[in-house]
Amino acid sequence: MSASTTPSTISQYLRQRLHKLKIYGVSDLRQHIDTFKETMGDSANVKTGDFNNLTILLCSLAPTLTAITCKLEKVDASLRFPNERWPEVISMKPRGFLYHNFLENEECEHLISLAKPKMVRSMVSNAITGVQGVSSVRTSTGSFISRGHDKIVEEIEKRISEFTFLPVENGEGLRVIHYEVGQKFDPHYDGLGSIATFLMYLSDVDEGGETVFPMSSGGLSVSPKKGDAVLFWSKRPDGSLDPSSLHGGRPVIKGNKWASVKLFFSQEFKGSYNNT
Repeated sequence: MSASTTPSTISQYLRQRLHKLKIYGVSDLRQHIDTFKETMGDSANVKTGDFNNLTILLCSLAPTLTAITCKLEKVDASLRFPNERWPEVISMKPRGFLYHNFLENEECEHLISLAKPKMVRSMVSNAITGVQGVSSVRTSTGSFISRGHDKIVEEIEKRISEFTFLPVENGEGLRVIHYEVGQKFDPHYDGLGSIATFLMYLSDVDEGGETVFPMSSGGLSVSPKKGDAVLFWSKRPDGSLDPSSLHGGRPVIKGNKWASVKLFFSQEFKGSYNNT
Protein backbone atom coordinates (compact mmCIF):
# COMPACT_ATOMS: atom_id res chain seq x y z
CA MET A 1 0.00 0.00 0.00
CA SER A 2 1.15 3.51 -0.71
CA ALA A 3 2.85 5.40 2.14
CA SER A 4 0.70 8.40 1.26
CA THR A 5 -2.54 6.54 1.97
CA THR A 6 -3.86 7.35 5.44
CA PRO A 7 -4.78 4.51 7.83
CA SER A 8 -8.31 5.90 8.09
CA THR A 9 -8.76 5.64 4.30
CA ILE A 10 -7.44 2.08 4.26
CA SER A 11 -9.57 1.14 7.27
CA GLN A 12 -12.66 2.44 5.50
CA TYR A 13 -11.81 0.35 2.45
CA LEU A 14 -11.29 -2.76 4.58
CA ARG A 15 -14.63 -2.25 6.32
CA GLN A 16 -16.30 -2.02 2.91
CA ARG A 17 -14.65 -5.28 1.83
CA LEU A 18 -15.87 -7.13 4.94
CA HIS A 19 -19.34 -5.65 4.51
CA LYS A 20 -19.50 -6.89 0.93
CA LEU A 21 -18.50 -10.38 2.07
CA LYS A 22 -21.59 -10.38 4.29
CA ILE A 23 -23.77 -9.03 1.47
CA TYR A 24 -22.65 -11.80 -0.88
CA GLY A 25 -23.63 -14.35 1.77
CA VAL A 26 -20.36 -16.24 1.98
CA SER A 27 -21.52 -19.05 4.25
CA ASP A 28 -18.25 -19.74 6.04
CA LEU A 29 -17.20 -16.14 6.74
CA ARG A 30 -18.47 -16.27 10.35
CA GLN A 31 -16.75 -19.60 10.91
CA HIS A 32 -13.52 -18.15 9.54
CA ILE A 33 -13.74 -15.14 11.88
CA ASP A 34 -14.42 -17.42 14.86
CA THR A 35 -11.39 -19.54 13.94
CA PHE A 36 -9.34 -16.37 13.50
CA LYS A 37 -10.29 -15.21 17.02
CA GLU A 38 -9.49 -18.61 18.49
CA THR A 39 -6.09 -18.72 16.76
CA MET A 40 -5.12 -15.15 17.65
CA GLY A 41 -6.37 -15.39 21.24
CA ASP A 42 -7.27 -12.36 23.33
CA SER A 43 -5.34 -10.06 20.98
CA ALA A 44 -7.83 -10.66 18.14
CA ASN A 45 -10.08 -7.62 18.00
CA VAL A 46 -11.95 -7.81 14.70
CA LYS A 47 -14.00 -4.68 15.24
CA THR A 48 -13.98 -2.66 12.04
CA GLY A 49 -12.32 0.27 13.79
CA ASP A 50 -9.12 -1.68 14.47
CA PHE A 51 -6.88 -1.23 11.43
CA ASN A 52 -4.11 -3.73 12.27
CA ASN A 53 -6.22 -6.78 13.10
CA LEU A 54 -8.66 -5.98 10.31
CA THR A 55 -5.78 -6.02 7.85
CA ILE A 56 -4.56 -9.38 9.18
CA LEU A 57 -8.05 -10.82 8.96
CA LEU A 58 -8.55 -9.75 5.33
CA CYS A 59 -5.15 -11.18 4.38
CA SER A 60 -6.07 -14.49 6.03
CA LEU A 61 -9.23 -14.98 3.97
CA ALA A 62 -9.25 -17.51 1.14
CA PRO A 63 -8.68 -16.03 -2.37
CA THR A 64 -12.22 -16.84 -3.46
CA LEU A 65 -13.65 -14.88 -0.52
CA THR A 66 -11.63 -11.74 -1.18
CA ALA A 67 -11.97 -11.99 -4.96
CA ILE A 68 -15.75 -12.13 -5.00
CA THR A 69 -16.03 -8.82 -3.15
CA CYS A 70 -14.12 -6.77 -5.69
CA LYS A 71 -15.04 -8.40 -9.01
CA LEU A 72 -16.65 -5.23 -10.33
CA GLU A 73 -14.94 -2.66 -8.11
CA LYS A 74 -12.62 0.04 -9.37
CA VAL A 75 -10.18 0.29 -6.47
CA ASP A 76 -7.15 2.57 -6.34
CA ALA A 77 -3.99 0.47 -6.63
CA SER A 78 -2.62 2.02 -3.43
CA LEU A 79 -5.46 0.38 -1.47
CA ARG A 80 -4.72 -3.14 -2.63
CA PHE A 81 -2.56 -5.51 -0.68
CA PRO A 82 0.91 -6.22 -2.12
CA ASN A 83 0.58 -8.98 -4.73
CA GLU A 84 -3.15 -9.27 -4.01
CA ARG A 85 -5.01 -11.59 -6.38
CA TRP A 86 -8.10 -9.90 -7.78
CA PRO A 87 -10.21 -10.23 -10.93
CA GLU A 88 -11.17 -7.45 -13.30
CA VAL A 89 -13.84 -7.54 -16.00
CA ILE A 90 -12.02 -6.37 -19.14
CA SER A 91 -14.52 -7.19 -21.88
CA MET A 92 -18.13 -8.18 -22.49
CA LYS A 93 -17.57 -9.16 -26.13
CA PRO A 94 -15.91 -11.57 -25.71
CA ARG A 95 -16.59 -12.26 -22.06
CA GLY A 96 -13.15 -11.65 -20.62
CA PHE A 97 -11.55 -11.34 -17.18
CA LEU A 98 -8.07 -10.35 -16.07
CA TYR A 99 -6.76 -12.00 -12.88
CA HIS A 100 -4.05 -9.79 -11.40
CA ASN A 101 -1.11 -11.50 -9.64
CA PHE A 102 -2.66 -14.90 -10.24
CA LEU A 103 0.65 -16.79 -10.15
CA GLU A 104 3.56 -16.31 -7.79
CA ASN A 105 7.02 -15.74 -9.24
CA GLU A 106 8.19 -19.21 -8.12
CA GLU A 107 5.20 -20.83 -9.83
CA CYS A 108 6.00 -19.09 -13.12
CA GLU A 109 9.61 -20.24 -12.95
CA HIS A 110 8.54 -23.79 -12.07
CA LEU A 111 6.31 -24.11 -15.14
CA ILE A 112 9.08 -22.76 -17.37
CA SER A 113 11.62 -25.19 -15.89
CA LEU A 114 9.26 -28.13 -16.50
CA ALA A 115 8.68 -27.10 -20.09
CA LYS A 116 12.20 -26.17 -21.24
CA PRO A 117 13.56 -29.70 -21.76
CA LYS A 118 10.62 -30.65 -24.03
CA MET A 119 10.17 -27.56 -26.22
CA VAL A 120 9.24 -28.21 -29.87
CA ARG A 121 7.88 -26.08 -32.70
CA SER A 122 4.24 -25.18 -32.04
CA MET A 123 1.62 -26.72 -34.34
CA VAL A 124 -1.70 -25.58 -35.77
CA SER A 125 -4.65 -27.74 -36.79
CA ASN A 126 -5.96 -27.76 -40.35
CA ALA A 127 -9.45 -26.27 -40.28
CA ILE A 128 -10.78 -28.97 -42.65
CA THR A 129 -8.86 -32.14 -41.84
CA GLY A 130 -7.92 -31.43 -38.22
CA VAL A 131 -4.39 -32.66 -38.93
CA GLN A 132 -1.71 -30.72 -37.06
CA GLY A 133 1.34 -29.26 -38.75
CA VAL A 134 3.88 -26.46 -38.72
CA SER A 135 2.63 -23.14 -40.11
CA SER A 136 3.85 -19.57 -40.47
CA VAL A 137 0.62 -18.59 -38.69
CA ARG A 138 2.22 -19.73 -35.43
CA THR A 139 5.97 -19.45 -34.98
CA SER A 140 6.42 -20.16 -31.25
CA THR A 141 7.76 -23.22 -29.50
CA GLY A 142 6.02 -25.08 -26.70
CA SER A 143 5.47 -28.20 -24.65
CA PHE A 144 2.69 -29.85 -22.69
CA ILE A 145 2.44 -30.49 -18.93
CA SER A 146 -0.04 -33.19 -17.98
CA ARG A 147 -2.84 -32.40 -15.56
CA GLY A 148 -1.74 -33.07 -11.98
CA HIS A 149 1.92 -33.41 -12.98
CA ASP A 150 3.14 -32.47 -9.48
CA LYS A 151 1.94 -30.67 -6.35
CA ILE A 152 2.69 -27.21 -7.71
CA VAL A 153 0.81 -27.91 -10.94
CA GLU A 154 -2.08 -29.35 -8.94
CA GLU A 155 -2.22 -26.21 -6.79
CA ILE A 156 -2.27 -23.97 -9.88
CA GLU A 157 -5.03 -26.05 -11.46
CA LYS A 158 -7.06 -25.94 -8.24
CA ARG A 159 -6.69 -22.15 -8.08
CA ILE A 160 -7.78 -21.79 -11.71
CA SER A 161 -10.91 -23.75 -10.90
CA GLU A 162 -11.62 -21.68 -7.77
CA PHE A 163 -11.30 -18.38 -9.59
CA THR A 164 -13.13 -19.35 -12.79
CA PHE A 165 -15.75 -21.74 -11.32
CA LEU A 166 -14.78 -24.27 -14.01
CA PRO A 167 -14.15 -27.86 -12.82
CA VAL A 168 -10.54 -29.02 -12.88
CA GLU A 169 -11.54 -32.19 -14.75
CA ASN A 170 -13.08 -30.13 -17.58
CA GLY A 171 -9.69 -28.69 -18.51
CA GLU A 172 -6.80 -30.19 -20.39
CA GLY A 173 -3.23 -29.95 -19.10
CA LEU A 174 -1.06 -26.84 -19.31
CA ARG A 175 0.46 -25.82 -22.63
CA VAL A 176 3.63 -23.79 -22.02
CA ILE A 177 4.56 -21.51 -24.93
CA HIS A 178 7.70 -19.50 -25.67
CA TYR A 179 7.94 -16.58 -28.10
CA GLU A 180 11.30 -15.11 -29.07
CA VAL A 181 11.81 -11.83 -30.92
CA GLY A 182 9.68 -11.78 -34.08
CA GLN A 183 7.61 -14.82 -33.13
CA LYS A 184 3.81 -14.55 -33.01
CA PHE A 185 0.46 -16.29 -33.36
CA ASP A 186 -1.91 -14.81 -35.94
CA PRO A 187 -5.58 -14.23 -34.96
CA HIS A 188 -7.44 -17.52 -34.60
CA TYR A 189 -10.17 -19.35 -32.70
CA ASP A 190 -9.21 -22.00 -30.18
CA GLY A 191 -10.51 -25.25 -31.60
CA LEU A 192 -11.02 -28.83 -30.45
CA GLY A 193 -14.45 -27.97 -29.06
CA SER A 194 -13.16 -25.83 -26.19
CA ILE A 195 -15.52 -23.35 -24.54
CA ALA A 196 -13.03 -21.12 -22.70
CA THR A 197 -9.32 -20.34 -22.58
CA PHE A 198 -7.24 -19.55 -19.50
CA LEU A 199 -3.98 -17.79 -20.43
CA MET A 200 -1.25 -17.18 -17.84
CA TYR A 201 1.74 -14.92 -18.42
CA LEU A 202 4.92 -16.50 -17.06
CA SER A 203 7.21 -13.57 -17.89
CA ASP A 204 7.23 -9.87 -18.58
CA VAL A 205 7.95 -8.74 -22.15
CA ASP A 206 10.05 -5.64 -22.81
CA GLU A 207 8.06 -4.72 -25.92
CA GLY A 208 5.35 -6.37 -28.00
CA GLY A 209 3.72 -9.75 -27.39
CA GLU A 210 0.28 -8.37 -26.57
CA THR A 211 -2.76 -10.66 -26.70
CA VAL A 212 -5.19 -8.93 -29.06
CA PHE A 213 -8.86 -9.44 -29.89
CA PRO A 214 -9.45 -7.74 -33.28
CA MET A 215 -13.22 -8.35 -33.25
CA SER A 216 -13.83 -7.37 -29.62
CA SER A 217 -16.19 -4.56 -28.74
CA GLY A 218 -13.44 -2.18 -27.62
CA GLY A 219 -10.33 -3.30 -29.47
CA LEU A 220 -9.16 -5.34 -26.49
CA SER A 221 -5.40 -5.73 -26.09
CA VAL A 222 -3.70 -7.25 -23.03
CA SER A 223 0.00 -6.64 -22.38
CA PRO A 224 1.90 -9.55 -20.81
CA LYS A 225 2.66 -9.08 -17.11
CA LYS A 226 4.37 -11.86 -15.20
CA GLY A 227 1.89 -13.60 -12.92
CA ASP A 228 -1.27 -12.17 -14.51
CA ALA A 229 -3.85 -14.40 -16.22
CA VAL A 230 -6.70 -13.90 -18.67
CA LEU A 231 -9.90 -15.91 -18.96
CA PHE A 232 -12.02 -15.49 -22.09
CA TRP A 233 -14.96 -17.49 -23.41
CA SER A 234 -14.89 -18.70 -26.99
CA LYS A 235 -18.46 -20.02 -26.81
CA ARG A 236 -21.65 -18.18 -25.99
CA PRO A 237 -23.95 -19.56 -23.25
CA ASP A 238 -26.00 -21.32 -25.97
CA GLY A 239 -22.90 -23.17 -27.16
CA SER A 240 -22.39 -21.23 -30.40
CA LEU A 241 -19.06 -19.71 -31.36
CA ASP A 242 -18.51 -16.14 -30.17
CA PRO A 243 -16.94 -14.33 -33.17
CA SER A 244 -15.46 -11.69 -30.86
CA SER A 245 -13.25 -14.36 -29.24
CA LEU A 246 -10.94 -14.25 -32.28
CA HIS A 247 -7.52 -13.58 -30.76
CA GLY A 248 -3.82 -13.64 -31.47
CA GLY A 249 -0.39 -12.92 -30.06
CA ARG A 250 1.44 -9.95 -31.53
CA PRO A 251 5.12 -10.41 -32.44
CA VAL A 252 7.61 -9.96 -29.64
CA ILE A 253 9.68 -6.87 -30.43
CA LYS A 254 12.10 -6.94 -27.51
CA GLY A 255 12.66 -9.65 -24.90
CA ASN A 256 11.03 -13.06 -24.50
CA LYS A 257 7.47 -14.10 -23.82
CA TRP A 258 6.60 -17.17 -21.78
CA ALA A 259 2.96 -18.10 -21.30
CA SER A 260 0.81 -21.07 -20.33
CA VAL A 261 -2.60 -21.91 -21.78
CA LYS A 262 -5.30 -24.20 -20.43
CA LEU A 263 -8.38 -24.97 -22.55
CA PHE A 264 -11.69 -25.83 -20.92
CA PHE A 265 -14.53 -27.99 -22.28
CA SER A 266 -18.21 -28.42 -21.53
CA GLN A 267 -17.59 -31.88 -20.05
CA GLU A 268 -14.77 -33.87 -18.54
CA PHE A 269 -11.64 -33.81 -20.71
CA LYS A 270 -10.11 -37.25 -21.21
CA GLY A 271 -7.82 -36.61 -24.18
CA SER A 272 -4.07 -36.07 -24.29
CA TYR A 273 -1.71 -34.05 -26.46
CA ASN A 274 1.84 -34.68 -27.50
CA ASN A 275 2.48 -31.34 -29.21
CA THR A 276 1.38 -27.75 -28.85
